[in-house]
Amino acid sequence: MKADPTDVLVFVAVADAGSFTAAAKALDLPTSAVSRRVARLEETLGERLLHRTTRRVGLTDVGRIFHARVAGIPGQLEEAERALRETRESPGGLVRVTAPPDDGGLIWQLLEGFVRSHPEVELEIVHTLDYLDLVEEGIDVAIRGGEAPDSTLFTAHALLRSRILLAAAPSYLEERGTPTTVDALADHDGVGMDGWAPNAIRRLDGSPTRVTMRNRVRSNRLDTVQAAVLAGLGIGPLLALNVRRELAEGALVEVLRGCLPMDSALWAIYPAGRRGTAAAKALVAHLLATAKLLVPEPP
Repeated sequence: MKADPTDVLVFVAVADAGSFTAAAKALDLPTSAVSRRVARLEETLGERLLHRTTRRVGLTDVGRIFHARVAGIPGQLEEAERALRETRESPGGLVRVTAPPDDGGLIWQLLEGFVRSHPEVELEIVHTLDYLDLVEEGIDVAIRGGEAPDSTLFTAHALLRSRILLAAAPSYLEERGTPTTVDALADHDGVGMDGWAPNAIRRLDGSPTRVTMRNRVRSNRLDTVQAAVLAGLGIGPLLALNVRRELAEGALVEVLRGCLPMDSALWAIYPAGRRGTAAAKALVAHLLATAKLLVPEPP
C-alpha cells in the first residue's frame, strides 16, 4: 500500500512546525484532521514517525530518516506551480500546431509573424489532412478547414473564409475552348475534380448536377492542383484566396462563375475547456489578428 502524498505533506508540516496545532494553523485544517493524516501515514508505513507529548512532537529515528527524504517535496511543488503560472502568464516554450498541407503558403503567412514576435516560443507544425486527436497527440492549436466543429468538443475561432471557384489557364482555354454551360464541362479535362464534381456543381438556375470529367491529375493538395491548372492541364477547383494574384495578372481565368456556390472556412481550434498556455493563447490571438490583415480576395 502506497502512502498518500497529502499525508506526507501534512507530516512534513508537523515535523517542521514541531506541533500538530501549529501545522494545522499553517495548513488551515482542523488539528484532528492533521493528527488523523499523520496516524494514517504511520500505519501505512508500519513505523512510528513522531514522538508525541502534550506540548510538542519530535521525530523518531525512523521519522528523521523519512523526513530527510521528503522534506523538499513542498518546495518542489511550489516551484512546479510557479513554473506553471509563468508558462500561463508569459509566452514561452513549445507550441504544437497541426494544419493541412500549406497550400499556397497560406498557413505560413498566418504563423511567420508569431515566430518572429515571440523569441521565447518554439513552434512545431504537423502538416496533415487527418483530424488528429488533439489531446492524445499533445496538440495545442489546430488549424482546420471545413465546417464549424462541434462546439461541445472544441473551441473554434473563424480565421478566414474563401470562395471556391473553377479556373483554367488561358493556354488551356485557347486550345479547348471556354465552357459556357455546366454540362459542357463533360467535354473538358479536369484537375483534382473527384472530390468536387458529384454534388458540388450547379447549373445557372441553381439546381445541382453531376458532371463526369476526365481527370488528367488527381491530388488532395490544392497547391498541386493549382500547379497543374497553371500548366494548362485542365479545369480545377481552387480557393480564390490562394489564387488572387494569378487571377489579377491573367495567369488563371475563372470558368463558369457561380457553379461552385460553396466556400471554404479556416478555423483555429483547441479542445473545449482547455486552459491553454500563454504561448498557445498568444498564437490564437495572433492568428485572428493576422487573418484580418490578409489581402481580400477578388470579388
